[in-house]
Amino acid sequence: MPNMPVLRDNHPPHRGADKRAILRDHYLFAKLTPQQIDRLSACVVTKLVKRGTNIFAKGDPGTSLFAIGAGTVKISAPSVEGKDAVFNVLGKGAIFGEIALLDGHPRTADASATTDCELFVIERRDFLPAMREEPDIALKIIEILCFRLRRTTEQAEEVMFLDLPSRLAKALMRLLDADTAGMRERKISITQKDLGNIIGMSRESTNKQLRLWEQKRWVRLERNAVVILAADPLAAIAEDGAQGV
Repeated sequence: MPNMPVLRDNHPPHRGADKRAILRDHYLFAKLTPQQIDRLSACVVTKLVKRGTNIFAKGDPGTSLFAIGAGTVKISAPSVEGKDAVFNVLGKGAIFGEIALLDGHPRTADASATTDCELFVIERRDFLPAMREEPDIALKIIEILCFRLRRTTEQAEEVMFLDLPSRLAKALMRLLDADTAGMRERKISITQKDLGNIIGMSRESTNKQLRLWEQKRWVRLERNAVVILAADPLAAIAEDGAQGV
């Protein structure tokens, strides 16, 4: 896996207690005993990476699992035409890299930081013993894999059956950070190109629809971001589209 450039800032590294809290509070590790948490937290490495950094590439050895402490990460794969197929954009609390970690095969996609990120890295040699000791971790990993398989199926159905506004509204609703619920303005850090790739439309078509919603004051467009100003009408469009699938 390529080296990730470290951000030069004034944030102190996480203390051991911080890492234990991160693991203890994450649903994936909630069943671990305090002793298991202590042992695993000692193996967690914190990495601060800059926006635009390639975290790993398709085909790289899959030796580690990542959890996002802050920021957003894009999961994608390059096509023969040089365009990205964007599978997902993950935010705080999400994990990624679990497929290659479990089967030991090369990475199945690219992962890149779309914002400055704080990542927590657990190596395969440390993760697998914890999973053997606590089978509930394996069950939760299966749940994650099943959820992502369902999401992939839904995404394919949306591209086939839904119109552009419905696809775009559903994508925006999925990308909203739960931590911003109730806030007047909810920012999604994503480029219009990546947003278009997620919904299977060109950047130009995506921009045209976003501009229409901007005129209605439902969204505000910023550089590499979409700010949601009125989630309810977008949620209604997404729901109507879901009924039409």
